[in-house]
Amino acid sequence: MRAGDISRSVRDGDWELLEWDPQLGRTTWVMFDGERTIVRHDYQVDKTLERNAEMRSHATDGWKGDWHHVASVPLNLLHDENVGLHKAFQQGDDKHIARFLNDSDNAAWRTKGGRL
Repeated sequence: MRAGDISRSVRDGDWELLEWDPQLGRTTWVMFDGERTIVRHDYQVDKTLERNAEMRSHATDGWKGDWHHVASVPLNLLHDENVGLHKAFQQGDDKHIARFLNDSDNAAWRTKGGRL
């Protein structure tokens, strides 16, 4: 079975699987709510979370030096307009990025402990 050749029989509640892209780790789901069709994209992030945890466990304490890898976030999160990370990067808004990464809800994206 090739990506995109998914039969419409795969369901997640009211959602029907429209497409699966193994290279992107993305599944696309559709649902008709009676008035409109809604599309949902799900991304596999398990590998990113595992890699982040591994890097965090080996990260050195302290902030000496010029450069520290502090986080890895999936591209769909980076470009999510509700999160605003990409816009913050473009505008050099380090405070917004630090607020996001210091929030305990986003700790899984961190690759180094401490506060930014």
